[in-house]
Amino acid sequence: MNNSISQGTQHLGDAINLTQQDEHRTILALKAALRLRDAETMGHSERVVRFSLLLGRELGLKKAQIKSLEYGSLFHDIGKIGVPDAILRKPGPLNNLEWIKMREHPLLGFEILSRIDFLKKASLVVAQHHERWDGKGYPFGLAGVQIDRNARIFAVADAFDAMTSDRVYHAGRTFDSASAELRRCAGQQFDLEVVEAFTRIPETDWVISMACMSDKTSFAA
Repeated sequence: MNNSISQGTQHLGDAINLTQQDEHRTILALKAALRLRDAETMGHSERVVRFSLLLGRELGLKKAQIKSLEYGSLFHDIGKIGVPDAILRKPGPLNNLEWIKMREHPLLGFEILSRIDFLKKASLVVAQHHERWDGKGYPFGLAGVQIDRNARIFAVADAFDAMTSDRVYHAGRTFDSASAELRRCAGQQFDLEVVEAFTRIPETDWVISMACMSDKTSFAA
């Protein structure tokens, strides 16, 4: 009897290990695909993971929610794999038709991740990461708590990275300037609760997170 229980436990442990290995291989494959498609997008994604996790922990998310937030943040732009190079790498402004095509990437990403069982919850971040609290976002025009909570957390992290990163068309803002802009847009573009969580986190924690090298980040290990 005890021997049967022991064998059953061993088989269960082996099955769990295989599942974890399969998940790890899937994550590595998706990261490689994203990096090959656009290395700059991958770097941005890795930075936003760190910012999203700071916010998620401050908001008291449970382990499973944190994991979904992490994967959703990491792969939020995976749908850009389906955007033509002529649009994705265009050096100048996009025209209206090109913007329509570019704005398909949340749904393209959702199609990819929602087919993978352990990434289904993360796929909501991917689908909704351009939605706005006031309902003026895309692709669904969701508003307020209609938007997945992790997507609302991600939106603040994403905006913070966009403002503080050096880009071809602008130099990165200071922490104080970016923080002030988030507060100004709270309740309009962003969830006020998430922005308030942002302001509770010491500036030093954000600075340290900004300085971390991407290869030191552990993705849902």
